[in-house]
Amino acid sequence: MDTTSGAPQVTGLEVEAYHSPRRDDARRALRWYSRKTVPGCLRLLLWLVLPVAPAALGIARGVEPALWGALAMLGLFVAVYGAYLSFDRRAFRLYQLAARHREYRCTFSDSGVVTRLPDGTSSEMPWSACAGFGETRHLFLLLTKENGALLWLPKRAALTDTELDRIRELHERNLRRL
Repeated sequence: MDTTSGAPQVTGLEVEAYHSPRRDDARRALRWYSRKTVPGCLRLLLWLVLPVAPAALGIARGVEPALWGALAMLGLFVAVYGAYLSFDRRAFRLYQLAARHREYRCTFSDSGVVTRLPDGTSSEMPWSACAGFGETRHLFLLLTKENGALLWLPKRAALTDTELDRIRELHERNLRRL
C-alpha cells in the first residue's frame, strides 16, 4: 500500500520491514560508527589523546616530573568522562530524531531502500547513494556517500528469518561491507 501519491514505486522481489525506534538501537549504531568509519575513529582518537595534553603542557611549562603523573591521571579522567558523555549525548540526539515517528516501514529491493513514515511521507535511498553497509548482532547499518549519514535497521524489523536473509543478500549484492 502506497501512503503518498508521489512515493517511489518498488518493483521486483522486495522485502518489507517494520520497526519502531529504540534508544539502544542508536547506541549500537553509534558504537559501530565509532569503530568502523574514519570520522568515528578520529573522534574517538581525539578523546584518547586528550590525557597527553596536560602532561605535555606541564613538561613544556617546567612542572616537576612528580606532577606529570598527576596531570596525566587528571587528563585520563577528563578524557574518559568526556568521551562517555559525548557518546551518550550523541546517541540520545540520534534516538530523539528517530523517535519523531513511531513506526518506520522499509521496503528493500534491487534498486534500493524506500522508507515510508506514518505521516505519509516517504524517501528513497538508491544503492548507488550508499558508501557501504555494516552488520552487527542487532542491526543493519547503511552509510551514505554524500554526507556520511548513518541509517540503521534493527534485525527485529524482519518478520521471518527468510526475510532477514533476503535483506542481508540485497546488501551484500549491492554494497560493500564496511
